[in-house]
Amino acid sequence: MLAKHSLSITVSRFSLFYKFLLYLSIVLLVFAAISISSMYYIMKPIIQGVQNMHFFEHCVDAFRSMFGGDLAVQNTAFGVLGQDFAKISEVFATNRNNVIGAVCALFVFLFLGKFLITIGHYPLADVLNNFMNSNSKFGFTSNLIAHLKKSVVYSFIDTLIYIPFMLIVSGLMYLVVWGMGKFSIVFALSLALTIFMVLFALKRSVFAMWLPTYINEDLGIFKSLQKAILTNKDLIVKNWGLFTAVNFASYMFTIIFGLVTFGIGFIMAMSLLNIFYQSLGLVIYYRRNERKYYIDSETIIDSKHSIKSVY
Repeated sequence: MLAKHSLSITVSRFSLFYKFLLYLSIVLLVFAAISISSMYYIMKPIIQGVQNMHFFEHCVDAFRSMFGGDLAVQNTAFGVLGQDFAKISEVFATNRNNVIGAVCALFVFLFLGKFLITIGHYPLADVLNNFMNSNSKFGFTSNLIAHLKKSVVYSFIDTLIYIPFMLIVSGLMYLVVWGMGKFSIVFALSLALTIFMVLFALKRSVFAMWLPTYINEDLGIFKSLQKAILTNKDLIVKNWGLFTAVNFASYMFTIIFGLVTFGIGFIMAMSLLNIFYQSLGLVIYYRRNERKYYIDSETIIDSKHSIKSVY
């Protein structure tokens, strides 16, 4: 029911897809131009060393072998890739200063990229909230300008939470690949990806009501976060299962759509899924608070019944 209503809201306000896609495209183009040029300058000696060992060609061969059906060819391809990783470690060891500089720059760019994208989440959610609340249709750009301060505050705090979380999850994924990769690299990568999906779903479940609470109630950013978690704590586990299923479905959709459209679909899917996830958080909020909401221009949902019945 939650996913169904969220999908209906996403379709009803599909015009947001184009507006948020434009916002994402501008942010990503500017971000990519600055970050790639800077990182290439810092990592140039390492990149040249990696290119000399034909690492990227070996990556393509290993990827193709996964779909070839010949286990011997697959083991050989991944064996060569394993040797490349050992050589890459030597390249990194001989260029330590470049590695340190790249790591510092990566932290800065990771924070900046996440921060800029998340600034668009508040106006996106607020436009959806106005539609759900009163069937109003406000513009994304005007909302962004009107609520820029709140958008920046929310984005900054959310990014401060997101970066450590991603570092912990990335570290865990590395340990899984490093430990299980000795037996089967394919299984290790699949397991690491599954762990990422499940943990990311848990994060979404815990913070699902944060932005809707911040938008709808006269509370500061931290009090909104506190109230959102406390209000939703008994539904975190149920929402965790929902978000896990949605994460896997959205991942498959993004991969297939991205490959079919030769990469363009990745950004398009990002825009569409951002709208869907914001809608999902708002539906959870409205149901938790037993409020009526629109799922399209003609259908109003009355949430004043058992919370259990929405699953």
